[in-house]
Amino acid sequence: MRGPIGMDWQQQGRALLVGGVAGFGGGLFSLGGGTLTIPLLMGWLGLDPFAARGTALAAAFFPAAFGAWLYHLHGRVDWPAVGLVALPSMLLTPLVGMWTERFSGRRLRRLFGAVVIAGAFVLMLRGTLLGTWALEGEARTFYLLAVGIVEGLVAGSVGVSGGPVLAPLLVIGLGMPQQLAQGCSLAARVPAVVTGSLENFRCGHVRFRLLPGLVAGGMAGAWGGSLLALDLREAHLRFLFALVLAGIGLRYLRGGEGPR
Repeated sequence: MRGPIGMDWQQQGRALLVGGVAGFGGGLFSLGGGTLTIPLLMGWLGLDPFAARGTALAAAFFPAAFGAWLYHLHGRVDWPAVGLVALPSMLLTPLVGMWTERFSGRRLRRLFGAVVIAGAFVLMLRGTLLGTWALEGEARTFYLLAVGIVEGLVAGSVGVSGGPVLAPLLVIGLGMPQQLAQGCSLAARVPAVVTGSLENFRCGHVRFRLLPGLVAGGMAGAWGGSLLALDLREAHLRFLFALVLAGIGLRYLRGGEGPR
């Protein structure tokens, strides 16, 4: 049976479910985007890797913006830090996406997996390893710009919109509480999502018929996940986030699917 946008109801239901899972992960752990959506789009909806990457980025805009707004309402977004991260990532994401059109990303995804696992380990032991140490002044500014460069490289190549990279780096380098780091991560990824989506649209990698279900599910999931994250104790949320990161890193390290 066909729906009003020319897509059968079963496919619309799957898109809604994929959006809900990604939105909940985005709200709860500032994950979503490519981390959760790409494998589900490929496995449940049969998209090729590049179409999954482009559609995941396009669908991530509204849930990420909505989640960032919810974190902002609770005072969990550092907007000057977001600006420093967003500028380089916004510029780099489409350039890297264009460069990787003819690039085999298997080794890059495995490297990404190793980095994410290391980040999860340091995140768990942040207090033991670094205590209350945090970068300040000009060093903080340069660090945030470097984080934006890393986020742009990851978003453009792997298709992951930033959560597995941004939040751990903000906690590790700046000593941010987990909720604040996640709120900044959600807000900072929005400009990169926009520019990355435009580049993928130019290349014909966005499947617009899936977007209504993905966005609707993503908005609902982001609402529930964000409220739960803001209600958890910081130490508990950071530990759970590190465990999820480790699982994601293992998947990529073992050569999980993604854009090739």
